[in-house]
Parts: sequence; structure tokens; C-alpha cells
Amino acid sequence: MTTEGDSKTSSDSPRSRQGWLAKCGIAIPILSVRGRHGSPQDPNRPVMTKADSPKKRKRVFSPSPSTRIPIPYTEPKTLDMAAVSTAIGATFDQALGDVKAIKKYCEKHAGLLKLENDQAWDREASFNSDPEEQHAASIIRAMREYERKIIFGNQASEAVPGKDTRDMGGQFLTNKDRIDHGSLLFQAARKVPKGALLHVHFNAELHPERLLVRARTIENMYIRSIRPLLTQNDLDETEMVFNVLDKDQVVQGVDIFSKDYSGNATNWKPPSPQQWEVWMPWTQFQKDFEKHFPGQYIDSQEQKIPEGSTSCSAPPEPGSQVPLWPAEKWLKSKMVLSEEEAYAFTQTVNGVWARFNQATRCFKGLLNYEDVYKWYIGEAIERMIEENVMYAELRPMLLDKSIPTNDGKGIVDNAAQMQLIIDGVREKQAFLEKDGKLNKFPFGLKIIYCTPRSIPKNLMQREMKHCIELKVQFPDLICGFDLVGAEDRPNHIGFYKDEFVAFQKTCKERKLDIPFLFHAGETLLDTGGSSDPKNSNLYDAVVLESKRIGHGFALMKHPLLVEKFKKTADSPGICIELCPISNELLHLCRNIKEHPFPELLAAGIPCTVNSDNPSLFSNSMSHEFYQIMVGAPTMSLYSWKQLARWSIDYSCLSKSQKAQGHKILDREWKEFCASIVKDYGRMMTGDEIDPEKTKGIYPDLKCQS
Repeated sequence: MTTEGDSKTSSDSPRSRQGWLAKCGIAIPILSVRGRHGSPQDPNRPVMTKADSPKKRKRVFSPSPSTRIPIPYTEPKTLDMAAVSTAIGATFDQALGDVKAIKKYCEKHAGLLKLENDQAWDREASFNSDPEEQHAASIIRAMREYERKIIFGNQASEAVPGKDTRDMGGQFLTNKDRIDHGSLLFQAARKVPKGALLHVHFNAELHPERLLVRARTIENMYIRSIRPLLTQNDLDETEMVFNVLDKDQVVQGVDIFSKDYSGNATNWKPPSPQQWEVWMPWTQFQKDFEKHFPGQYIDSQEQKIPEGSTSCSAPPEPGSQVPLWPAEKWLKSKMVLSEEEAYAFTQTVNGVWARFNQATRCFKGLLNYEDVYKWYIGEAIERMIEENVMYAELRPMLLDKSIPTNDGKGIVDNAAQMQLIIDGVREKQAFLEKDGKLNKFPFGLKIIYCTPRSIPKNLMQREMKHCIELKVQFPDLICGFDLVGAEDRPNHIGFYKDEFVAFQKTCKERKLDIPFLFHAGETLLDTGGSSDPKNSNLYDAVVLESKRIGHGFALMKHPLLVEKFKKTADSPGICIELCPISNELLHLCRNIKEHPFPELLAAGIPCTVNSDNPSLFSNSMSHEFYQIMVGAPTMSLYSWKQLARWSIDYSCLSKSQKAQGHKILDREWKEFCASIVKDYGRMMTGDEIDPEKTKGIYPDLKCQS
């Protein structure tokens, strides 16, 4: 225990503190206890306490008598607060209306706005804007704000929203019906010339209804389950997969609805002895489904698709609707992410990714066979034309080296698949040219070679060599290389650094241009499937000089990398393929208003708009452009225009093709602006929509706020 007589000092003594405070003009009174020996009952008697450790003791008081500076105590002033209040009020009131000060404030404010506008990412798109384009821009802005208030109705107030109120820019699947049927802004988004679609997975361009209907006529289309289908719980929990197989090899009489059905998650794989004992004919399955689950999954609301339309949002043509059968409707629920699955309170990032991968496996077999392959290309192109997309780069997974022939007895290898794609494009373009519409899709398609990021290095080496071989065979078709799969799972791009360096060296020696177009930054953790942030795929994308990256959601966490991505006078930067709806449904953000796309664009990073997996997400390119417009009030008609331009600039088209693409886009843009003015201009009074003029133009869908 320290004692009063202990005169040891420290660097934090009152002397040093008072000297420091004195320099600041602050005097501290010293209340000396030296020489005081009060009674134990004295409340002012200093109390000495033991330190926690006998080796480390601390004095409670250690004053130095030489530094005592007494401060006189004075009584607080008595103020006349009424007079003070009057004086403050007079000064404040006199300061109001200071024209010079207000003018200076407004000049500073205007200066900031001008500086920001001069640096705006979409500024070039507004250069040489004619009066009609300016009017169209005004209409689009007014339409968005009108719908925010009237069609959606979730205005800031203390009133509890009504049951039909929605949040513009809120959850996409929750809002989708209102967007499709109540929004003229969405109808405008459908008309927008969108340039190129640079990020869409090959097997996900058409909605599953199209493939299910097509499969009705395939006699050797089979289906398997990972459990017998006996109860509703089995329907909910099972995973289903299609495949075209050789009828002579499949065991006859397989019944998925029997308690003795042996299918599970693994015994269908070769060389399992049961690989041919788990497949049931699809035609028989549909009949038996209705027997075992009568009255269920009937299309009571007649949710139908037009035979001649490939878009989920296209209005059906009278007499051309095709209803889904009960088994088809149930299977569709396995292929499409539902609102409950996407937004459930207990849903997780890993959980929704698992559901996403399950859906992908479900409809994979509906597409991967010879007969449907070329048909699919033609239908996919038709859908892109319908959405005003002039060119696309598709991402097929080519790890599987073949698909079955129509009879299931032979195989169609990757090279033959590439030829089917070329044949499908040529056939469609010949039809368009005959119809005088070749400018609707003048450049065809290109293919980005995709393989999983989860495979071992020796298999990755095989994949890279195979990609280069296909590029040699199809130089105008293969345009890039990508790794796919959830980024929160192994492996990060740098895991294959040896292979990627060898890939680049081989391409250089053979004078081949196969740019990297990696999925990167599609994650919240951003650790490349590890626990180490240094394994972020964004670093590797920069090191390997990627031309574009898919998603880029996590990029704003990296200020240094942001500089590498920026478009400057000396560098084209690295383009980001935005996929906002995909990012929302896979739990990177809750809605479009939380997406970082405005920050990415404001930073000067070139971006494009893409639909990613429309068959699973019930979206389209038109939905994506709509979401961009409602996601931030800074977006405008010129934003749409710049995004479409960048999609051509950062595509894998040749220089001459890009120049031609811009000419087509400019012409279509003028036509688009004219149609906006013609169709919706009569609703305007000045720069705002007049509610009285919307009658007969807006659908009769008003929210109850």
C-alpha cells in the first residue's frame, strides 16, 4: 500500500498535467491532503486502496505541493435571460434576408452541382441532345415520380401504409405483378434499345415453360428423383432432374411414386449399378402424377404463355395460349425461385445458392440434347429481339464434354455443339434478312467458355487447353474464358495462377485473343471462398487484366482497385456486367435501392446491364433496365443511353462491328425517343404528369395508401 510519505512521481503527475493545461489557459485547483489526519468517519478523508497486483501499485493521490495554484471561487452571474433572449432574437431576425450571404450560399451550392454534373458518368450521352430527346427525358423522369406516388404509393409519412401499397424499387418479385401490369415506365423500358447482352447463362435465357412444352413430344425424355414421391412433403423436399436416354438401356417399369423407388442423390452416377434403375419416362410420370396427387397443381388461374412468345411479360395473343399440365406446373416450381424462397426470414446466402443450383440441375436435361440445341438458339435470339437486344455473349458450362443425340445412343461433343450454335444463328439470320430485319440482330452470338471454380488444378488445365482448341476451331465464336459458381465457396481465381499464366502465354504465342471475363465480386464476404480477404477474386481479375467482370458487387470495398477499373483518357478501364435482380435474389442486397450500382457508376467505372439467369429469376432485360431507373433518382433517360453504348464498347465485337452497332443504336434511339413523346407526351403539363390527363393511358391500378 502506498503511503502519504511516498514522494515517487510519474510522467502522468499532476505537475505535468497542470503545466500542459496551464498552456491552454486552464487552471486546476490543488486540494492537498498532506498533513491531514481526519477521523475514519470523515467523508473527505483520502482512501488508500491496494493495487490488483503487488508488483504494480498506484497512488490514489500523489500531489506535489509546489504546483498548487489556488483558483478563486466566484458566485455564478445572475443573467437577465429575458433580455438575452430578446438580444439573440434581434440578431437572428436581422440576419435573415441577407441577400449577399444567401447569394453566396446558392453560388457555392450551384458550383458543387456543376462540378458533379461536369464529371457525371452519363454526361456524354446528353451531348447534342435535341428537343425531342430532352422532352422524352422529361417524360421518363416525371413518369417515375408519378408512379412512385400513385402506382406504388409508399410515401414518407406517419400514416401506416395500406395493404396494397408497395415500395417502388422494393423487392422485385413482390413488385413484379404491379410492374408488369401497372407501370408505364416498365412499358417504356421494354422499348429501350438495349445494345448488347453480355452476361447471360446459356441454359437460362428461355423461361422453363418453353422447355417443358417442348419436352412433351420427346419419347425418350426421362426424369429421376432423390426420393420416392408419396406425400406432399416429398414433393416439397425432393430434387428432380431430366435427361434424354437410350431406351434400350433404361430399366423398364421404374415408378417414382412407389415406396420401393430406389433413387437418391448419388446412385444415378456411373459406374453405379443402379444408374439405369432410377429413371422414369416423362410421359408416364405426368400421367401417374395426376393419379397420385389428384386436383393439385391445376392451372386454375390460367397462367399461360403464348406459343409464339418467349418473354414472360409479353401480352398473350388471342387463341395461342398453352396451359401447363399439373406435373409441368409442379416441376416449374422446382425451376423458378419463388418469392418465399428468395425473401423468407430464415433464408441465407448459402441456402438460396443451394436452391439456385438445384433449379439449374432440374432443367438442365430439358436443354442438353441434340434436337433442342439449335431450336433453343433460334428461340433465344427471338426473345432478345423482342427485348430490343441486338447482340449477345452466352455463357455455356462446357465441363461436360458432350450432350446426347436425340435417341440417347450417341453423343454430340463440344465442337459439334458449337457448330449447332453457328447453324442456329445462321438459320435465324437468314430468316431475319428475308424479312428485312437483319439489323435487329446483325452480329449473331458469341460464346464465353465457362467452367466451375471448384475443380482441381489438373482438370482446370484440361479445361483451359480445351478452350484454346475450340478458339482455334471457331475463332469468331469463342470470345472469352470465365469461372462460375458461388464465390463464397472454393476456389479463388488465384488458386489457379500457374494455369492462368500458362493460358495467357499460350494465347500470346498462338496470336489468339481470349480475354478473361471473370465472375468477380459477386459476394458479401469477398474472400474467394476462403477466410482470407487477400483472396478476393477482384485482385486477381485486375492482375490478369480482365476485359470485364461479372457483378462486381464488392468492388467499392477496395478504393485502390476502383482506380484500376475507372475509364480514363489513358485506359478503357475494366467494365462491370451489372446483374441487379440476380444480386437481390441471391441475397447480396435486399432491393435495388441498396445495390451499389450508383456508386460504381459515379466512380467512373463503365458498366452494362444484364439479366444473368432469367429462367430462374422471372426477369428480363426490360426488368433490369426498369430496376436501374427506379433504383436511384439520379438515373435518367441519358443513363439508359450510356449503359447501352457501353454494352457495345465493351463487347467482344470487332472494331468495325462496334461502329456499325453504334449507328444502329443511334437510329433506334431516335425512334425510341419519338415513340415516348408520341405515346406519353399528352399526359404532361410542363415537366410534370397531370393526373387528369392520365385517364385512359394508365392502367386502372391505384394503390391504397
